[in-house]
Amino acid sequence: MTSVGPDMRSIFQATFLAILISMGCAASALRVGTPPSQLRLENGSILYAELTKTVDAKKAKAGDPVKAVLVFDVLAHGKIVLRHDSKLLGHVTEAQIHSKDSPESRLGIVFDKVITRDGEVPFESKLLAIRPAERPAFDVPQGPSPMSNSAQAPMQGNYPSPQGGGSSAPRRTNPSLRDTMNSRDREIAQSGPTDIDGLSLSSGANGGQTIVSTQRTVKLDSGVKVELRVTGP
Repeated sequence: MTSVGPDMRSIFQATFLAILISMGCAASALRVGTPPSQLRLENGSILYAELTKTVDAKKAKAGDPVKAVLVFDVLAHGKIVLRHDSKLLGHVTEAQIHSKDSPESRLGIVFDKVITRDGEVPFESKLLAIRPAERPAFDVPQGPSPMSNSAQAPMQGNYPSPQGGGSSAPRRTNPSLRDTMNSRDREIAQSGPTDIDGLSLSSGANGGQTIVSTQRTVKLDSGVKVELRVTGP
């Protein structure tokens, strides 16, 4: 019987090792080359979010990051495409303080990315409305009171109930894809784009919406609600 010498065993071992390495590299390349499912937000989708960090025109400059978190799920064709608590990323487009020489303070912000498990997904959006941060509700003692019933009721959130129902419990479902955009425009026209005292929305130089005040320097505290409309991928 022919014996295999040490040199032949070394050659077999090296060849076998090379085959294993090549197979591992091929499998790794195949995994890396498979792109994750791409999320696309439908044009017209409404995103309800909450700022997670204060943005102050006195300190901010163009390009500074702006962060928010979704407070409602986002639906498309009856399926949830974005969960509440998903993070939104944006940036400051312009910042101008209030002064004697420049009485109009301006703060432009735009959101253009959402964080998912697969990474960052870009999108284009327009700022529709801003609402004040929710204040804590206090229980009112029962019994005679000179206050009206409306004054005794706990303070409610600033967003309409997604289902339009009578339950006061928060519902985390975005109703935008079940309502027409024209209906939402009418609601904003009635309530105004903001009920934060002294602030208003104006068209910015880049076509986006800018928060404006002629009374003070614009400052959006953490917790302020923002309403966005998706305008493109």
